[in-house]
Amino acid sequence: MLHWRVILLAALAVLLMIAGLFMLILPDPYEGPVIYRMDEEHTIRALDALGLFLVLLGCALSWSAGILWQRQMYPS
Repeated sequence: MLHWRVILLAALAVLLMIAGLFMLILPDPYEGPVIYRMDEEHTIRALDALGLFLVLLGCALSWSAGILWQRQMYPS
């Protein structure tokens, strides 16, 4: 029982989370301008914030794919 919307949401969620995690592991010279400086060794840069947003968006899409799957498998 394959539902194309569930598969599409889950695949998009995985891709967004991979892209977000990739942005979080980039070295400092590639991360863009500093958004917040905690101390001399720790900063939050532009791609860190974008990576976090993509991971959170991927999690939300994954959650919604699970809810959609549950509604299609067990209609009330």
